[in-house]
Amino acid sequence: MDIITIFQALLRWGVFALIGGLLLALIIFVVYMIYKNVFHGKKNMSKTQGIALFLLSCWLLLVLALTTLSRGANFTGSFNIDFFSAYVNAWNKWSISELQLIIFNMLMFAPLGFLLPIFWKKAEKFKVIFLVSIGLTVFIEIVQLLTGTGIFELDDLFHNCIGSLFGYFCIMAVFAIIREKRVRFLPIGKVLILPCVIGMIIGIVSFVYEQKPYGNMSILPAIKQDMSEISLTADLSLTEQSAWASIYKNIYAEDQDYIERIVAQLSESEDVIFSGIQRREGENRVYTGKNPTDEEVQLSFFVRTGNWSYTTWNDTATLTEEAAKRYGDFYKNWLKESGMLPDTAVFSIQNNDTLRWDTPEENNLSIAKTAFTFGSVLMQFDSDLELASMHYGINWNEYVATEEIISPKEAFKQVEDGNFEQYVPFQQGDNLRVKECNLAYVYDTKGFYQPVYRFAGFINNEDNSWNCQIPALTK
Repeated sequence: MDIITIFQALLRWGVFALIGGLLLALIIFVVYMIYKNVFHGKKNMSKTQGIALFLLSCWLLLVLALTTLSRGANFTGSFNIDFFSAYVNAWNKWSISELQLIIFNMLMFAPLGFLLPIFWKKAEKFKVIFLVSIGLTVFIEIVQLLTGTGIFELDDLFHNCIGSLFGYFCIMAVFAIIREKRVRFLPIGKVLILPCVIGMIIGIVSFVYEQKPYGNMSILPAIKQDMSEISLTADLSLTEQSAWASIYKNIYAEDQDYIERIVAQLSESEDVIFSGIQRREGENRVYTGKNPTDEEVQLSFFVRTGNWSYTTWNDTATLTEEAAKRYGDFYKNWLKESGMLPDTAVFSIQNNDTLRWDTPEENNLSIAKTAFTFGSVLMQFDSDLELASMHYGINWNEYVATEEIISPKEAFKQVEDGNFEQYVPFQQGDNLRVKECNLAYVYDTKGFYQPVYRFAGFINNEDNSWNCQIPALTK
């Protein structure tokens, strides 16, 4: 979840929280008036406390909406007790979005630590705010667990408590200045601890990442699979001998100049005015714009592979033979002049509505030491024969180095240890049967095309196929 998506969610559910907070404040006011006038209660609530209670109510409703109502019931009621798995996931993916989500989960609870001491004097004690933060976080995690809108995660407990304590230190620093009428370093120092520590950690981790010769592997899991309650068999012979394999680099990976060039070329050829980056989806960037008929268009860049996709969302139409040839020739020349179509690309017409160019992947990549391309370009048109969509999926790779890789048997040991990504967890009694092992390639987080061992088979029966990928580099 990137920062733009987070703000969109806050705005969408903020109205709900504000209305709910007003209704809740009205109910509390009525109860308070009954307490004072009917039961002659002696405890008073100041205007400041009333405002704090209203804001706390809005905050709680917003948090409940973001953690439950904004999600579908897509989870099966599980626990994640692997501490710091969110950080492992952010490292493996080297994802700004994952980091933003971690920081957001912290800051989301800062209002609790800031507002509760204003409303409730006992909450000025560290112990009280800490226990309240733990209790409320556990309550939210249990609600997610029971409703299937999330899983119970220890990382969430940690992040929410850190954020609440940050808010607490902020308000206590304000109280110290107001009450003592002077500025002391200790309260302010406590406020600065969290951002300073986070900034230092991010700096160190970024330095370590930049020193790595290659990128991280997003195929690695944040949490290992539990293999203790399943049966694993392998119908294949695996050698213990290590080998060597070539490494490649996508020349357009994370190339901002390339992105700007594509934006300019599409703007000219399709007469589109792009308004800039609208949001990020993971590490990808999404641009929006308007075509000559004032319809919205979208351009999505897959930053780590140099691929991109353009769409107007218009319905596609069947092409006549003459139109297919005319537009095929036009866009072939356009792609060629732009340096985006390899000489080896083969043209075809698919389903009478799609222009297509295909470049197959080279064989024996592990021993080749030359540049190569692979992938496809697909184009569709609307009823006015205007470009409705285009997917540019050709990857341009250059040879970088030859590195030693682990043996297939070493890779299979990683499978036995559960060190692979799998969306649906194994069930007790599952029988995993591995039938194949092949050397393949995937992109890492720096755009390097790395070798991996791809294992394939099935779970329980051949209709339930299974596969996983294990990084092959020895370092």
